[in-house]
Amino acid sequence: MFSKGELIVYGSSGVYRVDEVGPIDIKGCEDKQYYTMTPVFGTGTSYVPVDTKVFMRKVMDKARAEDLIDRIPDIEESQFNERNPKAIKEHYSASMKSHDLSEMLSMIKAIYAKGERCRSSNKKLSRIEQQYMNQAEDLVYGEFAVALGIPRESVLGYIRERLSGRENGPAES
Repeated sequence: MFSKGELIVYGSSGVYRVDEVGPIDIKGCEDKQYYTMTPVFGTGTSYVPVDTKVFMRKVMDKARAEDLIDRIPDIEESQFNERNPKAIKEHYSASMKSHDLSEMLSMIKAIYAKGERCRSSNKKLSRIEQQYMNQAEDLVYGEFAVALGIPRESVLGYIRERLSGRENGPAES
């Protein structure tokens, strides 16, 4: 169970702050425990049952974020060369549902590399690939921002600076 004030990753929605834990004043919900949460990058309030099956975990700490960033050059690009849009969607959806940051970085690197190949032949990435890359970047970079205590828009620059002199980082947004 999470405590008031904790920062957590909530499903594929991103980083949230737990504002309250307990019953909520909504008819029919008074007998159940809820997390009252707000997104760190966004607005609104979410009420999530404490016993939800949705993936939730604490945000990584700064040391883990820096270690993961340092390992980016060693993370292999996911190998997937399917052209069928349904298969592409299923493949990337499975990567996102894994909630594994290394796997998401692998996906970002692969889609970014494919985008570079497409640009060199005057083509474009598919909408599905662009959509999944953006979603993975939002999740990964959002968690990095919180863990490192930097603005979300500074994450890519931070990664590039930390990896300077090494193989390039994940993607150029």
